Amino acid sequence: MTLDVARARFTLAVVFVLSGLSALIYQSAWQRLLSLSAGMDLYSVTAVVGAFMAGLGLGNIAGGRLADRLSPTRSVVAYSVAEGLLALSGASSPWTLPWLSKVVAPLLVTPAWGFAFHFALLLVPTALMGATLPLLARGVVRHAAEIAPFVGRLYGVNALGAAAGALLMAGPWFLSHVGLGGALLIAAGLNVTCALGAFRLTRLAVEPLPADSSPPSSPAWGAMALYAVTGFGSLGLEVVWFRLLNVVGRSSTYTFSRLLFLYLVGLSVGSLVASRFATRLTRPARAFAWAQLGIAAWALIGPWAVVRYFDFVGKVREVPRDLLAPLVVLLVPTVLMGAAFVFMQRAVSQRVGSVGADTGGLLFANTVGCVVGTLVTAFVLLERWGTPRTLLVLASVFAAVGLWTVALERGPLRRLGALVLALGPVALGWAAFPQGTAFWAPLHGVPAAALSPREDAACMVAMVEEPGPTHTLFISGERQNGVPFDDFHVRLGTLPVAAHPQPRRVLVIGLGAGSTPLGVALDPRVERIDCVEICPQEKPLLEGLAGRGVREMQVLFADGRVRHHFQDGRRFLLDAQGTYDVIITDTLLTKSAYSGSLYSREFYALVASRLGPGGVFAQWVPSDRVYQTVHSVFPHVTIPTAKRLDGQPELLLASMEPLRVDAGELMHRLQSFRLEVLPAQQATELVQTAADLGPSERSLPAPSSADLNTDLFPRDEFESW
Repeated sequence: MTLDVARARFTLAVVFVLSGLSALIYQSAWQRLLSLSAGMDLYSVTAVVGAFMAGLGLGNIAGGRLADRLSPTRSVVAYSVAEGLLALSGASSPWTLPWLSKVVAPLLVTPAWGFAFHFALLLVPTALMGATLPLLARGVVRHAAEIAPFVGRLYGVNALGAAAGALLMAGPWFLSHVGLGGALLIAAGLNVTCALGAFRLTRLAVEPLPADSSPPSSPAWGAMALYAVTGFGSLGLEVVWFRLLNVVGRSSTYTFSRLLFLYLVGLSVGSLVASRFATRLTRPARAFAWAQLGIAAWALIGPWAVVRYFDFVGKVREVPRDLLAPLVVLLVPTVLMGAAFVFMQRAVSQRVGSVGADTGGLLFANTVGCVVGTLVTAFVLLERWGTPRTLLVLASVFAAVGLWTVALERGPLRRLGALVLALGPVALGWAAFPQGTAFWAPLHGVPAAALSPREDAACMVAMVEEPGPTHTLFISGERQNGVPFDDFHVRLGTLPVAAHPQPRRVLVIGLGAGSTPLGVALDPRVERIDCVEICPQEKPLLEGLAGRGVREMQVLFADGRVRHHFQDGRRFLLDAQGTYDVIITDTLLTKSAYSGSLYSREFYALVASRLGPGGVFAQWVPSDRVYQTVHSVFPHVTIPTAKRLDGQPELLLASMEPLRVDAGELMHRLQSFRLEVLPAQQATELVQTAADLGPSERSLPAPSSADLNTDLFPRDEFESW
């Protein structure tokens, strides 16, 4: 029986869509699972991402070499086996990854060790993912003329499936119902479906391949090197674009997935469109070159247009931040990136017998470039130059690739035209592209003179001077607290230490504008204050205010008891030596990305393990579920109440032993506090609040374990927009 080849290819395309969908779910979920022990600071995240991509690259090259040694039928069988093994790995990962990471986490003392461990941990599943495209390409391509069209379509539909996965992860409609564990089991089920669907086709007779009499081709090292450079630029731009759009869109837990959806849609559209006319290309290298030059130009035009739009239009009308800016920045260059893969495939792969190796080699080269691009962009370019100049550097990289490719073409007029088109926008960008406050001020909606931006590899933060004068801290475009300090954040520091009979060692997770650690520092009984913050540039911003005479900041940074640590707060607790008398978390809103790791039952159990006898834990109460989750770990939880606290955010005090919050005792202890540091009105309010203070335990129905925030199901985060 002869198989309908067109129908078989369509079926395999559907299979590869599902494969891409599952791969995106894995990537997103594994990143979160590993962050629970590795941390969410830049070094840890980069180690995990680098390890993931390194595994993909090895799978690309190994899968390509294996594919060319197999017949088309056996290559598809190998693809089915890879999907089946990936299903086993994915289904077990909700339990195996956190357990292994927790066991090994104390040994991961450097980014290099973190990369090595996560590479070993993810090697098998990521290599299986990387092998799928070369294996499937060998199974569906039958003639040399089909290589670029069909491989391009496979690449496109896989990216389309990944985009669908990003869309699933881009809102509460999916994760709020199934959680991480459920998402991973669904992804494993998709892998099983892919394996069965592909394997079923192999049971039918397959048309024999025609003889391929063309001479063996040597590896196209030059083309692969160029494609590695484009990988460097592509991932570098992705890092910078997402930082820019994170500020524009006011970061939430789903911001990254929404941006990734648009990014992947662009790749899919570009590769699918280019596949339709790939066979008609007589000079695919030239098409590749023009694609690179187009990316170089739009890498600057898109961000420039967004900044100018917010500068001139955003001040007077509501701006669709979450849609308009990402479309302007991402759509054109990602479509060109997707098309560039097809053009390069057309230029390099000429023989059916080597289609696996050619495809795997291209993907491997691109993946290596992506890993290097991520590292260099994060740790060198953004760290030293910031977003605007990094955009200029990466645009220049694409322009250089385009020029180098065009230089191999014939005709001086064509070379001159390419030179003008490539160097024109880049040269104009270097001369006129907005820098510093001129770039960031419109995106924050403030005059350039009022903004003090700070940027490094980890975060983009800014201080805005407003009438009063007041100074407001922004993190990733989101307004935080500021100076003068609000009463709530000062109380979040003072009340927990005042409630403890002898608070010698205190940990504060979250520097913010400095109000909570200063509230702790008012207590002279405290001997050491560890303050952990994930954004290092907050400190120089606040020190700048101290240099301008802001008294609260001068006191905070002159206090030798305060020790600043710039890393992930949960990872700091995992590595902490000894115990604390008081632990305070002043963390982001529950809608913020990855905030669930600091509101989960497992996190509160970790906090409890780091508290000494009689230790006190304190934080604000963003929801009843958070209160109940804390209460599931700490048997004694009180919420201080007073008439002066009405209308203010609630804070809770939790302990493993009965906690006595007595207004008279608090007043006695406050008499020794350095209240003169605070504005007179704020100090008076603090004392009067303490005088009226009383504890209360919230009367809520006993929660079921299924309704609490957990590491695998941070419900408050997943249910938010």
